Amino acid sequence: MASIEPSTEFVYTVHDGRRRFIINLSNKTCSWRMLQLDEIPYPHAWAVIKQKHLVIDDYCSDLFKLETVVKTYDIAVDPLPDEHEWKFSKDILDEVVLPLRYKRPPGRPKKRRDKPLHELMAGKKRHACSTCGQIGHNRRSCGFEPRRK
Repeated sequence: MASIEPSTEFVYTVHDGRRRFIINLSNKTCSWRMLQLDEIPYPHAWAVIKQKHLVIDDYCSDLFKLETVVKTYDIAVDPLPDEHEWKFSKDILDEVVLPLRYKRPPGRPKKRRDKPLHELMAGKKRHACSTCGQIGHNRRSCGFEPRRK
């Protein structure tokens, strides 16, 4: 559950676990930046809007409102006639569509990337045990047991 702290009348800080986000309702901005990109209130902005009992439509883009969606389907779409009855202009009929220049190679794509020369020339990294600090084994196979008090 996120906790909300008001800074001013329009600026709020939303604490979500270890992270915090700053919501500005007057500018319709969020430090997470999703409110600016999609113009939809995401969980942080939604929590503030819900707590303040504000109208959600004021913070959504017009593209996501019911009236806009209804207007999208308001125009009648006429069905196409049979393909043999289609009429094209001369410039469209004269246009030549060429095939792609490159073909995708057959087979499954490689799972491993080709390493650059500097990675190939570098030696392998040696990992040390996190318990005793010695190289050559890991914590699971370590024989060192710390003293117990």
